[in-house]
Amino acid sequence: MRGILLSVVLAGAFAIAAPTTRTAAAVTTVPAISAATSPVFALQVPDKQVEITVNDRGSVRWYRSPIWIALAAFGGIIILLLIILAVRGGGTTIIKD
Repeated sequence: MRGILLSVVLAGAFAIAAPTTRTAAAVTTVPAISAATSPVFALQVPDKQVEITVNDRGSVRWYRSPIWIALAAFGGIIILLLIILAVRGGGTTIIKD
């Protein structure tokens, strides 16, 4: 517990001691966007219409889903193991005094 507490204290000390000021070389300038081309955008007419559909699975059946296939395989393995254990017969443990 002491090691964890010491690690947290040291990490906090390093975080506080880290320099937070930026140098002039690290500051970058963002290029300005001119508004001279805005009339050109107003004259453009889109010739195609884009339609976006999300979660459209079409005609995929539920039994073709990989999740259901994995669940069915897992369930089949569990049932097979239960059948094997039942056929084997566990017997009983007899403890004699």
